[in-house]
Amino acid sequence: MGRYYAMFPAPFVTRAVTTFTAPGDVVLDPFSGRGNAPFVAAALGRPAVAVDIQPVAWLFTAAKLLPAQQPKRVLARVRAIERAVRPVDRRSRSRFETMAWAPAVRGFLKAARRELDWRNSRVDRTLMAFVALHMQDSYPKGLSNRFSPTVAHSASYAVRWWTARGLLTPPATDPVAFLTDRIARRYAFGLPAMAPSKPFLGDARLKLAQLTPCRAKLLITSPPYHDVTDYWNDHWIRLWILGEPLRKNWRRTQKHTNLKEYRSLMTTVFQRAKRHLRDDGVVLVRCGAKKRTAETCEQAIREAWPTKRVLSGRTRVERRGVASGYGHGAKVVEEIDIVAAPQEAADTVQGWTSGAESTYQKAS
Repeated sequence: MGRYYAMFPAPFVTRAVTTFTAPGDVVLDPFSGRGNAPFVAAALGRPAVAVDIQPVAWLFTAAKLLPAQQPKRVLARVRAIERAVRPVDRRSRSRFETMAWAPAVRGFLKAARRELDWRNSRVDRTLMAFVALHMQDSYPKGLSNRFSPTVAHSASYAVRWWTARGLLTPPATDPVAFLTDRIARRYAFGLPAMAPSKPFLGDARLKLAQLTPCRAKLLITSPPYHDVTDYWNDHWIRLWILGEPLRKNWRRTQKHTNLKEYRSLMTTVFQRAKRHLRDDGVVLVRCGAKKRTAETCEQAIREAWPTKRVLSGRTRVERRGVASGYGHGAKVVEEIDIVAAPQEAADTVQGWTSGAESTYQKAS
């Protein structure tokens, strides 16, 4: 559930959680993204604490950790949103809106944007996660004209791209029927028994300082990479459904280009995460292979936990997301995993590194 940048496939998280924790142990992710790690941990009986500053990421995480328990209530809200559509909601205010969504879809999206209390209501948040997921995708998978389901191009680029390919008219999809079908399918698989978990929306530097220590056994995260991704403007369309203007906002950029500020972010987050990690806890960080990202993360970990043994390993990861088909990113990328553990956990760490599909070494 959720289209978002993530390098945490479920098998990776499953192996990490089962290797370094036991049922009942708390798992902490201070850069939780779309919530893959917290979700897997909670489904495996480990209470999860997740923090992310990006509203779209938090929406998907919260919907997975705390979904509405009764699908009939979610479906009732779909019909309520349909009734709340006003004539003005169906009107287009730009060439982009005209080409992106058919009038019925456009009306439903604007009504959902106005009516759904996604911050406070579990039912509304669950529905909003479905809406945000499907509002930007390729027909027939989504409600829009052809989009990359992950990266949101600028409005002007999208219009030019559609025009050049003759995609002048968005599909006339019935949003109520479409969402009803997708929600019913998702709930048909049932809800896993989840350990009680807490997703927090906000800056990890502040949240980790404010929260009562959670005594996590495992801190597992994939932090933002230095000078790679703009986590705000690459998701501007889905941010619009959550209340932001329908445009990119370069003043709100979340691309960490300033190295000094990036180092301060990593150092502060890990220092403040230290009070939440048990003395016998393990830190597992997957970061990009770019030198500045990896070196910054490793240094921040070493400063926060100077007595732990630190190993790092390179992992080649197959990128299966469709974004690569739109010219974004290679199909195979190299990641660096950094493990920091107590000296007495050497056997466990050695078992992890020897079983991983990568070459681990003592971090320099």
